[in-house]
Amino acid sequence: MSQSQNPQQSDNAFVETLVLPGSDTPFGLRLNGASAGPQVVIAGTCDAAKTVFDRLLSIPTLPWMRGSLVMIQLETLDGMLGDLSDLTPLGPIDRTVVLPWANSVEPDELQVRRNYHMVLRLCADMGMIAGRGVAR
Repeated sequence: MSQSQNPQQSDNAFVETLVLPGSDTPFGLRLNGASAGPQVVIAGTCDAAKTVFDRLLSIPTLPWMRGSLVMIQLETLDGMLGDLSDLTPLGPIDRTVVLPWANSVEPDELQVRRNYHMVLRLCADMGMIAGRGVAR
């Protein structure tokens, strides 16, 4: 398999950077947990989604989760909408969530917090994390 077809490994061993075929342009990340489990895809298109992704990445115990969490920044795929078959297959996906679009240019803190907790609740419901302290 060529490098353009294979996700690049980031500095952090549990995080894979997903790149567009034939380029080094990242379109997402796959967080591989410590043990087998479901694969959940979170997709977003705005700065609020990027903020949610950054908050998820800052959780120190995230590498201990079960399964995989894939985070995709949809606007990076704009040029490929006609032929998404060139993307590296993600494998079986158990759940997909598209984060709501933010109306403002600046991320709204309330929306970011809601989306962040929505992702954590989903991961807890899927058995990926214990979910202690996740707002219901």
